[in-house]
Amino acid sequence: MHGRPLKLAALTAGLSLALAVPTVSASAEPAHAQPWQLVGPNSAGGHLAFTPDAPARLYVLPDSGRAVYRTDDHGDTWTTPGPLGANGTAIAADPRDGSVVYVTATDPATGTGEVLRSDDAARTFHAAATSPGLFTSVVVSPSGEDVFAAGDDGVLTSTDHGRHWAKLPGAPAGVTDLALDGDHLFLATGSEIHVVDNALSHPRAPRELAVPGTQYLSNLAAADGMVVGSGVLGSAVFSTDGGRTFRTLTGPWGADDAMAFTGLTPAGELEVQSIASPGPDGSAGARDVWVSRDRGRTWTDHPAATGAIDLYSEVGGFPDRPREQVVAAAAGIFTTADSVTFRRIGVPDTEVNALASVGPALVAATRSGTYRSTAPFAAHLPRGYQDWGWTGQAPDTLGNSVGALATVSAKAVLRVRQGYCEVDCFTVESSGDGGKTWQQFATVPGNSRALAVDPHDPNTVYAGSYLTPAVYTSHDGGRTLTQHVLAGLDGVQSVAVDPRSRGAVWIGDVTGLYRSTDGGATARKVFDGEVAHVTVDPRDARHVVVTGAGFVKVTTDGGATFRPAAGLGTAGYSDATFTGDGALYVSSADKYEPGAGVLVSHDGGRRFTPLPTQPADRDVRTLLPSADGHWLLAGTGAGVYRLPLR
Repeated sequence: MHGRPLKLAALTAGLSLALAVPTVSASAEPAHAQPWQLVGPNSAGGHLAFTPDAPARLYVLPDSGRAVYRTDDHGDTWTTPGPLGANGTAIAADPRDGSVVYVTATDPATGTGEVLRSDDAARTFHAAATSPGLFTSVVVSPSGEDVFAAGDDGVLTSTDHGRHWAKLPGAPAGVTDLALDGDHLFLATGSEIHVVDNALSHPRAPRELAVPGTQYLSNLAAADGMVVGSGVLGSAVFSTDGGRTFRTLTGPWGADDAMAFTGLTPAGELEVQSIASPGPDGSAGARDVWVSRDRGRTWTDHPAATGAIDLYSEVGGFPDRPREQVVAAAAGIFTTADSVTFRRIGVPDTEVNALASVGPALVAATRSGTYRSTAPFAAHLPRGYQDWGWTGQAPDTLGNSVGALATVSAKAVLRVRQGYCEVDCFTVESSGDGGKTWQQFATVPGNSRALAVDPHDPNTVYAGSYLTPAVYTSHDGGRTLTQHVLAGLDGVQSVAVDPRSRGAVWIGDVTGLYRSTDGGATARKVFDGEVAHVTVDPRDARHVVVTGAGFVKVTTDGGATFRPAAGLGTAGYSDATFTGDGALYVSSADKYEPGAGVLVSHDGGRRFTPLPTQPADRDVRTLLPSADGHWLLAGTGAGVYRLPLR
């Protein structure tokens, strides 16, 4: 078993079996009845599970824990996941039957632990075992016969391929991780490591091993007599004699350096990612990846690896590619053969906050920066279409969340990116090449998810602030901003320009809808309610749609009167968009409960009906039609989906 260190969940399912790259073909079905396609972008890490039975296959449980992704072609394409129905914590695949995969999870309704099992390559899951406490780890024996799941209440074991389960006698409580090496099962419990001898034949009672130090051990790795225990940003202990003796792991990194990752590579090498203490000026400490091929006696430095990957979280490898390592990190899954050059292969599970069409490309705003691709608009998706571009440089794990986008022209687009200052702050940034490169403009207090450009004057820009409630106005394209603190605002979530008169702006706040006629300097309240988004009909500015918590309201008289739309439930409605044929689409977003998905109105918003097919992830944050009218794009809590409109 390979290492599973440093869980980064606090930082960042029904599946299609099609192996070919999806294409758009003629169909007798109405466009709305065709399935949504997950088109990327690859930008999330997670827990890895490989199986020798299907050497090119990899299962990934993302850090979000809501679904399981699968690739059958070494990461060129990833299947569209359905919801897991629980919050996943760990994953393992059967080495003899590649269609069988196990996930430990927490039932969101009861808070109890579950072992979920899939027999159809992660299309669907069912509960195979339950526990009052939470599960943290699951491992499968080489034969697939024996399965072990551990957590708060000890260890459950199955000797018949996961069909029946029993508690392992004498197992300690509070197990943080498991590792299987031959017939020995190792258990980490905070500062202790235990071993179960003859675990696959006649299990003995667990016995505690002598481990130096008192560090908290949350992760284990074991292979060929080596056992490594490590914590999060802490030190590590290791054994080269099957656990009989342990010592503190040391190397050429500094004595005060934190070990962000410690584990075993697929080739059985020791690997450590070290982070030096911050400098006296507050600068980040140096990072290095160290590899030992002789059980910790000598080490080779790979400093280029930390430029490509910010923080390692897990390593593994495809069984048919023994010289290649697969690395999971906060902003993606990567492969490398030398720890110098990397290729990103997955996974498309990222929270998409906004979408913008800029010339031939789609730009997506996510928690790890912006991603750009022309593939989502293509009739025939190219191989590798789910990765929207990789520069070879890791995006920062922190301080890189983009809250909103605004298209200025066919080549120019603005974004607001959250930063880390003495107080919360965000920066307006500009791209003149369709989102390929960015230039920083003004940095101001707050946290923004609202941005708009006046269609008659691209130098007039509005940004809304959420954590520091305010409306910012710029008359030089975002280079400088003027703050307007308005009475009553408690968190601006949307701004929209009313093009009927200069300086007219709609402001969507958590307290209600406001309208300003002087560029945000003052505003009057129109109605109460938690507003998520304001959308102005591009063909008739008097037609405005306001979405929010439990409502969609529409005006056709420029705001003199608003009426609630019919045909809607009590979901949180996140966005609205008009297509060229006059149809109006709205989306619902709920990170923790299944949303209502995407709905359509053909009468300007009087009545809505759900679309016959929905994105696999119904946490739909934003909608955007393609300029040619062929596609409806949906940014969700787990990637971008597209639906043919004709």
